[in-house]
Amino acid sequence: MAAVAAGGLTLALVACGPSTSASGTLESVGTPGPAAVTSGSSAATPSSQAAQPSSVVAPTPVPTAAVPVTTSTPQATTTAAPAKAGSSITASVGKDSIRYGDQASLEVSVQASGAPADTDLTGHVTFLDGTETIDEGDTDSSGAATLSFLNRADPGSKTYTINYSGGATVDASTAQLTVQTTQTNVDIAVDWADGLKPGDDATITVDIVGTPDSPTGDVTISYDGNRIADGPVDDNGKISAAANAVTAGDHQIKVSYAGDARFEPNTATSTLTVKDPVANPNADGAAATQAGNPCPVAASACVDLANEQAWLQTGGQITYGPVPITSGAYGSRTRDGMFSVFWRDKNHKSSLFNNAPMPNSVFFDNDIAFHQGSLSNQSNGCIHLSWNASETFYDTLSVGDAVYVWGSAPY
Repeated sequence: MAAVAAGGLTLALVACGPSTSASGTLESVGTPGPAAVTSGSSAATPSSQAAQPSSVVAPTPVPTAAVPVTTSTPQATTTAAPAKAGSSITASVGKDSIRYGDQASLEVSVQASGAPADTDLTGHVTFLDGTETIDEGDTDSSGAATLSFLNRADPGSKTYTINYSGGATVDASTAQLTVQTTQTNVDIAVDWADGLKPGDDATITVDIVGTPDSPTGDVTISYDGNRIADGPVDDNGKISAAANAVTAGDHQIKVSYAGDARFEPNTATSTLTVKDPVANPNADGAAATQAGNPCPVAASACVDLANEQAWLQTGGQITYGPVPITSGAYGSRTRDGMFSVFWRDKNHKSSLFNNAPMPNSVFFDNDIAFHQGSLSNQSNGCIHLSWNASETFYDTLSVGDAVYVWGSAPY
């Protein structure tokens, strides 16, 4: 047996088997540092202090109690949205049918069955032809809206869709509306060149007027009972015909339009008047004036205020006149300059002077006109002519013809 002394603590090492020497180090419990081991001796040298018996007690493990862990899962708070009220749509165009090309109103009303009477029915409404929006707008709080549209549907029945977007408390909805379209009427305009003389060829132009699209279809034109054209109008609704070598007198023109899918048939009549050339009552005066004619070639009517005369001309050549005139009195002088005929009125009465008659009026400068009037009393600005001269001026001049006035009246 070997004795181990370490810091006052004596441990006995018991060797089994033959005695052998042992060496090494041992760390003691509670004592820092290594202790020397004496080899080959049977007893340890006692320390100066008496060895005290000691016992080594291993620490008893303290059982660890399981600590329960409580896990809590946050609970989501769910607020159920109130259910929206269902909606329905009623709509009307206010009549059994609409003509093609007419502007129409669509009255829309949205209802929410079972909802409180004060429910706000404001929302967007759309009027659709398939996927094309015809018109759209918003309902007021009571659910009413008025839409408008140009009816371009072909005659017959057509079904449209009306969508309501819904609101904060009202669901969206959709409705169908069937609209009946009927044909519409046309106007017929008949025209020809002014100033036709016997022997001239007259071109008769017919315009079938309808909107929003130009009418199609066939037209027949008759001149004094003889058919001079029969065929379709062009893309602008027009067709022309020629009346050859017209004679003096009144000629009846009749136009018959057959109609098409959108436009109703129609007829019109008009009178074409051809006059014999007017003999110039002042042929000698015309020849004398022509030599130094001061009136521009572009003018159709000429007024010489200083010499108190007027005449008609074509291409600078005097064809009628000069004839005597009176013009505006002091304070109402007739203006000079180049003007253009803008209105003709056969039986005009003055709205400025107590409905005074102004036969054969041809207006060229605001309220100033050629017309039959006194050749001894000055006018309020108009050009007075004799009865025969006023008729010739009225029959010869057309809207757009130039009128040239120059000089100063001698009174």
